[in-house]
Amino acid sequence: MSLERVTITIPSDILDAAKAASEREGLSVSAWLSRAAERAAKIEAGLAAAEEAMAHLDPPTPEEQAWVDAVMDDAIHPARSDDCSRGAA
Repeated sequence: MSLERVTITIPSDILDAAKAASEREGLSVSAWLSRAAERAAKIEAGLAAAEEAMAHLDPPTPEEQAWVDAVMDDAIHPARSDDCSRGAA
């Protein structure tokens, strides 16, 4: 793998957060940012592939969409037990 030197401009608070994260993980800022960029590129490639695949499918039925919405809602807002929601340990 070849390496290239680049100059980037990012907000100071983002750089501070990257420096702190790289230090916690024992990486150089350059290595940490490189890994973060690689992860972001993979996510974007996956989203592009999903978008292309979805273009070949019929839109979901109302029932299918309701199911997807329910699954996503559960993933974003997992149900809490009664004890947890009352603050019991």
